Amino acid sequence: MRRPNHASRAAASTALRNTTGSTKTSADVTLRPGDSSGDHGVAVAAGPTTLAGLEQEVECLRKAMEKEAAEVASMQASLGELFMRNSCEEYLHKLERRIQVIENKEVDVVHWRIENVEELRQKYSRGQFLASPEFSACGLDGFRFHVYLRGDDFCEEGYVSLYFHVPADTTVMRTLFMGRARHGPAEADSIKNCGVSELCVLSNEMDRETGSIVVGVDGLQVLSSPGIVEKRTKLQLGTS
Repeated sequence: MRRPNHASRAAASTALRNTTGSTKTSADVTLRPGDSSGDHGVAVAAGPTTLAGLEQEVECLRKAMEKEAAEVASMQASLGELFMRNSCEEYLHKLERRIQVIENKEVDVVHWRIENVEELRQKYSRGQFLASPEFSACGLDGFRFHVYLRGDDFCEEGYVSLYFHVPADTTVMRTLFMGRARHGPAEADSIKNCGVSELCVLSNEMDRETGSIVVGVDGLQVLSSPGIVEKRTKLQLGTS
């Protein structure tokens, strides 16, 4: 009987394990994406595509920034033009007012006709006033009438109140009237004698044919004011 060759079996078993391990390791290297060789292959393939995408994105951002910068520049130009236009309009308005002041330097009588006064009166309650347009007279700007068609808070029922507002720090001599009713002459400023609480009864002074009433000031004279246009009698010219 032959004795079993244990050395041959051991060698065969070792060879089989080595072969199996080598195959498995080779398979792991080929299929495992986490290995360095696998990562290197993916990076080389994806690198150019990622760079091109970044360059395209940067180009899009650059174009968007250029477009936004152009829009901002256009808005700034429009705002500048609007500012200049508003400044010119404001300057022209001041110039027109100044010309009116000079033209109205000799004016001492002002009439303000209120049409449909009875209908207007129905729209106002006691203590509410109707304001006239601002006007200039006697070389000064900033005068205005306030008419309380149902009276101010201090007069009796049925009376009309009239107030004459003058510019700040100004003292005038004036006579107020509404229809035939008059008050003055009296020295007045922004506080003293600035108006008459019970000047007249509206129905007594209203023109019934036209339904209007005339409000105004007569004999207006500016006694003192820092803003009055002075009359020049002498002009001195300089050399150019």
